[in-house]
Amino acid sequence: MKMMKKAAAMILSVCLTVPMFGTIVSAAQGQLMFSDPETKVGATVDVSLVVKTGGDAIGDADITMSYDTSALEFVSGEADGSGNLTYSGSGTGSENELRTTLQFKALKAGDTTISVQSSKAYLYNDETLTLTEGSSAVTVAAGDDGSTEI
Repeated sequence: MKMMKKAAAMILSVCLTVPMFGTIVSAAQGQLMFSDPETKVGATVDVSLVVKTGGDAIGDADITMSYDTSALEFVSGEADGSGNLTYSGSGTGSENELRTTLQFKALKAGDTTISVQSSKAYLYNDETLTLTEGSSAVTVAAGDDGSTEI
Protein backbone atom coordinates (compact mmCIF):
# COMPACT_ATOMS: atom_id res chain seq x y z
CA MET A 1 0.00 0.00 0.00
CA LYS A 2 2.84 2.36 0.90
CA MET A 3 4.46 1.53 -2.45
CA MET A 4 1.20 2.34 -4.30
CA LYS A 5 0.98 5.76 -2.62
CA LYS A 6 4.56 6.56 -3.60
CA ALA A 7 3.92 5.48 -7.20
CA ALA A 8 0.69 7.52 -7.35
CA ALA A 9 2.46 10.57 -5.91
CA MET A 10 5.24 10.20 -8.46
CA ILE A 11 2.78 9.93 -11.39
CA LEU A 12 0.77 12.89 -10.09
CA SER A 13 3.87 15.07 -9.75
CA VAL A 14 4.96 14.20 -13.32
CA CYS A 15 1.48 15.03 -14.65
CA LEU A 16 1.50 18.36 -12.85
CA THR A 17 5.01 19.20 -14.09
CA VAL A 18 4.38 18.58 -17.80
CA PRO A 19 2.12 21.67 -18.33
CA MET A 20 4.90 23.88 -16.95
CA PHE A 21 6.94 23.31 -20.11
CA GLY A 22 5.71 25.70 -22.77
CA THR A 23 4.96 24.74 -26.30
CA ILE A 24 6.89 26.75 -28.85
CA VAL A 25 4.98 27.57 -32.02
CA SER A 26 6.89 29.11 -34.88
CA ALA A 27 5.19 30.88 -37.73
CA ALA A 28 6.29 29.97 -41.22
CA GLN A 29 8.68 32.41 -42.87
CA GLY A 30 8.01 34.05 -46.23
CA GLN A 31 9.04 37.02 -48.34
CA LEU A 32 7.21 39.94 -49.90
CA MET A 33 9.30 41.22 -52.80
CA PHE A 34 8.96 43.93 -55.45
CA SER A 35 10.79 44.76 -58.66
CA ASP A 36 12.75 48.05 -58.90
CA PRO A 37 11.91 49.33 -62.41
CA GLU A 38 13.12 52.34 -64.39
CA THR A 39 10.97 54.42 -66.73
CA LYS A 40 10.53 57.89 -68.25
CA VAL A 41 8.07 60.70 -67.51
CA GLY A 42 4.76 59.99 -69.26
CA ALA A 43 5.42 56.28 -69.74
CA THR A 44 3.76 53.40 -67.93
CA VAL A 45 5.82 51.21 -65.65
CA ASP A 46 5.11 47.72 -64.34
CA VAL A 47 6.01 46.82 -60.76
CA SER A 48 6.03 43.10 -59.93
CA LEU A 49 4.85 41.98 -56.48
CA VAL A 50 5.63 38.45 -55.23
CA VAL A 51 4.58 36.81 -51.96
CA LYS A 52 6.70 33.69 -51.53
CA THR A 53 6.78 30.91 -48.92
CA GLY A 54 9.77 28.84 -47.94
CA GLY A 55 8.43 25.98 -50.08
CA ASP A 56 5.02 25.23 -48.53
CA ALA A 57 1.76 25.82 -50.40
CA ILE A 58 0.56 29.42 -50.06
CA GLY A 59 -2.95 30.29 -48.97
CA ASP A 60 -4.19 33.89 -48.73
CA ALA A 61 -2.35 37.20 -48.71
CA ASP A 62 -3.60 40.74 -48.13
CA ILE A 63 -1.09 43.54 -48.76
CA THR A 64 -1.74 47.26 -48.30
CA MET A 65 0.75 49.57 -50.02
CA SER A 66 1.29 53.29 -50.38
CA TYR A 67 2.87 55.40 -53.10
CA ASP A 68 3.43 59.08 -53.91
CA THR A 69 0.48 60.27 -56.03
CA SER A 70 2.48 63.28 -57.25
CA ALA A 71 5.08 60.93 -58.79
CA LEU A 72 2.97 57.97 -59.91
CA GLU A 73 -0.60 57.45 -61.10
CA PHE A 74 -2.04 53.98 -60.57
CA VAL A 75 -3.28 52.66 -63.92
CA SER A 76 -4.52 49.06 -63.52
CA GLY A 77 -6.96 47.95 -60.85
CA GLU A 78 -8.49 50.03 -58.10
CA ALA A 79 -6.85 52.55 -55.80
CA ASP A 80 -8.42 54.90 -53.28
CA GLY A 81 -6.94 58.06 -54.81
CA SER A 82 -4.93 58.92 -51.70
CA GLY A 83 -1.96 56.77 -52.61
CA ASN A 84 -3.09 53.51 -51.00
CA LEU A 85 -3.48 50.17 -52.81
CA THR A 86 -4.63 46.78 -51.61
CA TYR A 87 -3.71 43.44 -53.13
CA SER A 88 -5.58 40.28 -52.11
CA GLY A 89 -4.61 36.91 -53.52
CA SER A 90 -5.33 33.26 -52.82
CA GLY A 91 -3.38 30.13 -53.60
CA THR A 92 -4.88 26.88 -54.88
CA GLY A 93 -2.75 24.61 -52.72
CA SER A 94 -0.28 23.73 -55.46
CA GLU A 95 1.95 26.82 -55.67
CA ASN A 96 4.37 28.38 -53.18
CA GLU A 97 4.03 31.98 -54.38
CA LEU A 98 1.48 34.60 -55.40
CA ARG A 99 2.50 36.99 -58.14
CA THR A 100 0.87 40.10 -59.60
CA THR A 101 1.84 43.19 -61.59
CA LEU A 102 0.94 46.75 -60.61
CA GLN A 103 0.93 49.30 -63.42
CA PHE A 104 1.62 53.01 -62.94
CA LYS A 105 2.07 56.08 -65.13
CA ALA A 106 5.17 58.14 -64.29
CA LEU A 107 4.23 61.77 -63.57
CA LYS A 108 7.57 63.37 -62.67
CA ALA A 109 11.28 62.65 -62.82
CA GLY A 110 13.10 61.39 -59.74
CA ASP A 111 13.12 58.42 -57.40
CA THR A 112 9.96 57.26 -55.66
CA THR A 113 8.98 54.26 -53.54
CA ILE A 114 6.06 51.89 -53.24
CA SER A 115 6.01 50.81 -49.59
CA VAL A 116 4.13 48.17 -47.61
CA GLN A 117 1.82 49.60 -44.95
CA SER A 118 0.52 46.26 -43.70
CA SER A 119 0.54 42.62 -44.70
CA LYS A 120 -1.18 39.40 -43.65
CA ALA A 121 -0.42 36.07 -45.24
CA TYR A 122 -1.19 32.44 -44.54
CA LEU A 123 -0.08 29.07 -45.78
CA TYR A 124 -2.70 26.90 -47.48
CA ASN A 125 -3.09 24.97 -44.18
CA ASP A 126 -4.03 28.31 -42.47
CA GLU A 127 -0.71 28.61 -40.62
CA THR A 128 0.38 32.24 -40.30
CA LEU A 129 3.09 33.26 -42.74
CA THR A 130 5.47 35.87 -41.31
CA LEU A 131 6.68 38.01 -44.21
CA THR A 132 9.99 39.77 -44.63
CA GLU A 133 8.78 42.90 -46.39
CA GLY A 134 10.50 44.73 -49.21
CA SER A 135 9.64 47.86 -51.13
CA SER A 136 9.90 49.02 -54.73
CA ALA A 137 12.27 51.79 -55.76
CA VAL A 138 11.00 53.31 -59.01
CA THR A 139 13.43 55.51 -60.94
CA VAL A 140 11.84 57.98 -63.35
CA ALA A 141 14.01 59.75 -65.93
CA ALA A 142 13.04 62.80 -68.00
CA GLY A 143 10.67 62.09 -70.87
CA ASP A 144 11.82 61.68 -74.47
CA ASP A 145 11.04 65.38 -75.03
CA GLY A 146 13.09 66.39 -71.98
CA SER A 147 10.07 67.05 -69.75
CA THR A 148 10.46 66.32 -66.05
CA GLU A 149 6.73 66.48 -65.19
CA ILE A 150 3.37 65.91 -66.77
